[in-house]
Amino acid sequence: MLTIDEGMLRVLGSVSLFTGLDRVHLIWLLSAAERVNCKQDDLFFDEGDAGDKFFVFIKGASAVEKRSGDGWSKIVDLRPGDTFGEMAIIDGAPRSARVRAMSDSIALCLPQRRLEASPEVAAVVYRNIARMQAARVRDANEKLFAK
Repeated sequence: MLTIDEGMLRVLGSVSLFTGLDRVHLIWLLSAAERVNCKQDDLFFDEGDAGDKFFVFIKGASAVEKRSGDGWSKIVDLRPGDTFGEMAIIDGAPRSARVRAMSDSIALCLPQRRLEASPEVAAVVYRNIARMQAARVRDANEKLFAK
């Protein structure tokens, strides 16, 4: 469990996945989260791992990577406030990519079982995940069918 501090509450308050949560719920969320430190080149998780938690990227440089041929292709660089790993808590499928620290990095981890311990918070987070996924599908469709 983490110590509650104003800086971390500000970070959580700026995360789109937590839009609609008030201060009390953000404090609860922070108290339910675990801090994860990754050294450069360590993985937050690997492609194919079970997905029972999601993360909020806090500090450092990390990238989402997908196996491609004989190596790995970068999908996106993570910035503080970005979330990752949320797809697996929706569909229960193994991780579709890995997240590798490009430098020493910090993220907050929220296990699905802890999220679901607060139905009010879970409802908001799941709704926001649905919105994020819909936006990603729309963006992919635009790119795929751009003239």
